[in-house]
Amino acid sequence: MGQTPPPWHGQAVATQILFEHDWPGFDVQRLRMEFSEEMLEVGRFQWKKIRHLFHLIREARRILKRTPECILFYPPASAKWIPFLRDVAFLLCVRHLAGSTVFIFHASGLPVFVQSGWIRSWLGRLAYGGVDVALEVAQESVAPHDVFGAKSWQWCPCAIQMPELPRKAPVEGEPLTVLYVGSLQEGKGLLEILRTAAILKQQGRAADFRFRIVGKWFSREFEADARHLQDELELGGMVEFTGQLTGDEKWRAYAEADVFFFPTHYAAEATPIVLMEALGAGLPIVSTIWAGIPAMLDGCKTARLLPVRSPDQYAAAFIDQFSRRLENCGIEEVSRAFYRERFLPERFIERVEKAFVAALTPGMSLECDLGNDGASRNQAAICPVRVQAYLADQNPGYDRSFGISRMSHVVLGALQAGGQIKVNAVISKTSQQAPASVDAVRVLPWGTRGKWVRLLTDHLHPLFGSHHPVVDLHYFPKGYLPLLDGFCKPSVVTIHDTIIQYDEDHYPKWRRAWEYRYWAMMLKHTLHKADRIMTVSESSKQQIHGFMDRHGIPRQEIVVTYEPCLYEQIPQPETPEKEDYVIHLASCEPHKRTAHLIRWWHEAELQGRTLPALHLIGSTPPEVMSLVASSQRILKRPFLEDTALQAAYLGARALILPSEIEGFGLPALEAYFLGTPVCFVRGTSVEEVLGAATSKGGFDLSHSTSLFAALDEVMLMSAQEIRHCGLQLRATYAAERVAEKMVAVFEELRTRR
Repeated sequence: MGQTPPPWHGQAVATQILFEHDWPGFDVQRLRMEFSEEMLEVGRFQWKKIRHLFHLIREARRILKRTPECILFYPPASAKWIPFLRDVAFLLCVRHLAGSTVFIFHASGLPVFVQSGWIRSWLGRLAYGGVDVALEVAQESVAPHDVFGAKSWQWCPCAIQMPELPRKAPVEGEPLTVLYVGSLQEGKGLLEILRTAAILKQQGRAADFRFRIVGKWFSREFEADARHLQDELELGGMVEFTGQLTGDEKWRAYAEADVFFFPTHYAAEATPIVLMEALGAGLPIVSTIWAGIPAMLDGCKTARLLPVRSPDQYAAAFIDQFSRRLENCGIEEVSRAFYRERFLPERFIERVEKAFVAALTPGMSLECDLGNDGASRNQAAICPVRVQAYLADQNPGYDRSFGISRMSHVVLGALQAGGQIKVNAVISKTSQQAPASVDAVRVLPWGTRGKWVRLLTDHLHPLFGSHHPVVDLHYFPKGYLPLLDGFCKPSVVTIHDTIIQYDEDHYPKWRRAWEYRYWAMMLKHTLHKADRIMTVSESSKQQIHGFMDRHGIPRQEIVVTYEPCLYEQIPQPETPEKEDYVIHLASCEPHKRTAHLIRWWHEAELQGRTLPALHLIGSTPPEVMSLVASSQRILKRPFLEDTALQAAYLGARALILPSEIEGFGLPALEAYFLGTPVCFVRGTSVEEVLGAATSKGGFDLSHSTSLFAALDEVMLMSAQEIRHCGLQLRATYAAERVAEKMVAVFEELRTRR
């Protein structure tokens, strides 16, 4: 089943190749989908489509009832409500009659669309779940075979048959002809083409370039907008709209071009047929880092991929192409060789035929046997661990989880980037958000900032939070398992510290008695039930073992992973300009010792000691507000957004961390990563963490003179010494190294299962 032209678009052209093939050895029934005749109709509601849907259901049921072992070969819809509901209706009426099912996912974005709400998620599982073979035209970060639990899958780029086109030889002095072929709509980058031409014109290069735009307008409204922009930018002499070309006229446009330009950011983009045509025509390509394009052109030496909506970079690429076009006589053959290797129709047909055989052969997997496609073999050989991470219990600024939230964000991104882990995150509307790179995100339809709502969500989310059909393990970055942990097996936790127990022992009035009992109960429950435990320092590991011994919990292995820092992507400063202040991340929590630091500072100020200004960033304990108000050297500042916090770190002469206990002490890394030394309490995890680079800055809490001696010590450190410490700490606690330790735990647990 499938749509063949008209309308003319990549999916229809690819389907036509399959419809026209003879399929020796198979008895093939072709059922053409005719929902749209024009691009303007695609994805839109029309009554004729309802009639055609009933016709397709009737015809498909007739064929499948006559041949009950038949394979249903079907192209799932694009990521829009109308085609999605059409799929649901059709597949629920037809799919159960088929012996097996093969889906070819042409349009990208469907898995993300399905996961964006519980109704879509439920309907998507009913329609697409458990398919025998998933053929994926694009290599998406959120893969259909993962989301829909395919029994087997294969990367299956489409193809196109290209005629042998005689190319014109470049002539010095002639303008460079830049060709675009495709649907004329905003998502395909049409406005970026005009803006790129305008930039070249502003640079005095109007005579050097001609943009030829081939295709049919998606709508009259967009045509009016584009032509208005063309007139406004005065591009009549540089940009030509030729209308839609087919057959020999289209091939002639390719033959007369010097470079192919495709600046798409189209939501449903997969592996565009026009890029295959350009390669087959021997053209170099300028396109975007978008959807399946990077994987499709991986290894292509004649393709240059740039960020979406970046006309300045596109213009620079064309200027470079113009300067080198007389030298690049071999580009034509390199492009055509890449086309022949990847995108000939027979290669496409071979992939689909292999999927048919796999659908008829129970137990046969395509995931690690993808024929001659090098890119496909690399994609499948990873066999990643699928991890579901629970983030809805992290509400930065509302439950004091800034450090844990920053660690979670960086760690999950690093895990996903390594290729060995696929992360599926569960969040709420108000909680810590997942990194953009994760594989899938489930958003619970409520916020979790309220205490009771969060506690209920923490324990009940396993009943409604897991939508991923295949999960190898469940990960809890904040370190507490739900009471319904039986639905989250196997489980891995990162326990950061036992500060709650410490506060109960030393500051029993800081929290209510029931809160201490609740969190002790949760930690004991987690230590009993978690399959693997990780923590962030040796100091924290000792805290956890002490808690186990205290409560009679048998000791088990705890893996120390340490923590990465959000700022490792920022270059290490060389000689940052310092102002006469130090910073302290203030807190009302008693173990943070903010009140004691303020008293010490105020007392030293009264004694006439020369001090830098103390900037308190965050919450100041109310019992010392009068001291802050009367001081000339203490400045109260609110919580800062990240950009402002970075600026505060960069300008400070030191960071002061007077905490009695920490699990890791992430602010110490943040400070050194931004060129600022740290004063810390000896014997805490901060001393352990910074010990990889320096021993300077340690002090005792017994007397303020120890603090001021440590402050003098770090403020005498040279910029070069501080930079050296920062670089050493970056190497020791790099996100990649932390992720490697976590991956080893995840893989070991999956193997043990």
